[in-house]
Amino acid sequence: MFDSLKQFYWGLKEATPILRCIFGVTFALVLATTLGYMIPHITAIFTLMFLEPNKKPLGLKKELGIVLGLLALGYFGVLVGDYLIDFPLVLIPILGLIVYWSFRYVKLPEAVRMLFLMLAILIPFVSLKANMLGSIVLMALLMNLVIALVVIRLAFFIFPLTDPEKLIISQDKPISKSTFNLDKMALNGLLVLLPMVFIFYLYSALSAVLILVFAVILSFDPFIYQSKKGTALIMANAIGGLAAIVAYNMLVVAPSYVLYIFIIVSAAFYFISMLYSGKKTAPIFKISFNTFFVIMGVISTSTNEAGNEIWLRILQIGIAVIYVILAFKVVNAFNNPIVLNEQ
Repeated sequence: MFDSLKQFYWGLKEATPILRCIFGVTFALVLATTLGYMIPHITAIFTLMFLEPNKKPLGLKKELGIVLGLLALGYFGVLVGDYLIDFPLVLIPILGLIVYWSFRYVKLPEAVRMLFLMLAILIPFVSLKANMLGSIVLMALLMNLVIALVVIRLAFFIFPLTDPEKLIISQDKPISKSTFNLDKMALNGLLVLLPMVFIFYLYSALSAVLILVFAVILSFDPFIYQSKKGTALIMANAIGGLAAIVAYNMLVVAPSYVLYIFIIVSAAFYFISMLYSGKKTAPIFKISFNTFFVIMGVISTSTNEAGNEIWLRILQIGIAVIYVILAFKVVNAFNNPIVLNEQ
C-alpha cells in the first residue's frame, strides 16, 4: 500500500508542470467566462503563453510592467484609431514600425512582444467599426490579461517549479546576435505579417479578428516551414478545429455550462499532455489548442448559424497557416537571417 502511495506521489510530482498548465488555462477561461468579460477565450491564450513548457514565474515587477505597458500602448492604439484610421498612408507605416520592433527587440520575452503586437494591431482595427469600440476592447483585453496574470501566479503557487524545470530554465539562452541577424529576422516578420494586416484593414474584416490574432501567434516562428513542421502545423490546425466542432455539437445536443466546463477541461488534458510529452511534434499541440480556443470563441459569439461559421473560420485559419508557412519560406530564401560561421 505504501509503495503504491509512494509511486502515486512521485508520479504526481513529475506531472506538476502539466497539472499547473491545465489548472491555469481552464481556470482562467472559466473565471473570465463566468464574470462575463468580452472574448474570454483570449484569456486562455494569454495564460497558455506563460504556462507552456519551461516558463518561469514572471514576478510582480514584470507583471506590473506588462499591464502598464499594454495600457500605454493600448491608449496609443485608441488615439491612432480615433485620429488616423481614415488616413491609411499614415496608419500602415506606423503599424509597420510596431511590427518590425516587435520582432527586433528580443530583450523582451517573446510572449510579451506578442501581446504588445496583438494590442497594437487590434485596437485601431476594431476602431474601424466605431471609435468608442477601441476603448471598450482595450479595457476588455486588459481585464482578460489581469485575470490571466493572477491565475498564472496562483498556478505557480499551487504547482511550483520542479527541480528539472529549474535546471532547464537556467540553461536556456536568449536569441543571440551571433546566431541570427536580428534586423533580417525583423524585416522578414514585417514582410510576412504587414500584408495580412493591410488586407484585414482594407476589407474591414472585423468578424475574423481572431484569425488575425492567430496569424500573429504563428508569425513568431520564422522557421515554421522547416522539416515537417509546416505539415504538422496544418494537421494541428485540423485537430484543433475538429475538436472544437465535436465540442460545438455536444453543446448543441445538451446545452449546459457544466458540460462546457467539462469539455474545456477534457480538451486541456489532451492538448497539454501532448504539449508536455517531449516529442518533436509537441509544440504543434500548442497551436492546436489555440485553434480550439479560436473556434470556441467563434461559437460563443455566433448566432444560430454558428455551424456554418465554424467551417468558415477553420478554412480561414487553414489559409492563414498556409500563407504564413509559404511567406516565411520565400522571404527567408531571399533574406536568410541565420548567421553562417565563416572562418
